[in-house]
Amino acid sequence: MLARVCKAHRGGVGATLAELGLHVGQEMVLSHLWKKDGLTPSELAERLGVEPPTVTNTLSRMEKAGLLERCRDPGDARCTRVYLTDKGRQLREPVERRWEAVQKRAFAGITADEEALLRDLLVKIHGNLTRGSDAE
Repeated sequence: MLARVCKAHRGGVGATLAELGLHVGQEMVLSHLWKKDGLTPSELAERLGVEPPTVTNTLSRMEKAGLLERCRDPGDARCTRVYLTDKGRQLREPVERRWEAVQKRAFAGITADEEALLRDLLVKIHGNLTRGSDAE
């Protein structure tokens, strides 16, 4: 059931992000850069929980779309930093509005207590899956 929910959520998010010309996952890159512009690709990969080549491919597509730019770090020419363009910064409000709409739809008919319980349970499940298996 969890896999089905994740797939349905991803589909809902994907459809609404497509209205903005974004693919699922790109909004998460933007989100991290809205919080802290100028991250390195490695920092983004770590924060997103993905492999660096995945981030590299995503950044290339986003750079071609004019959402961000990669620049050499002035203090260390071996290091690249990722910065939002005006176009990338302007997507913050529309993306956040769409996230809220998907969340509202997902939680329709669910009480605040049920939502809190679900969040607690999902945190536990996430911890179980990311810690590895102690039971084996």
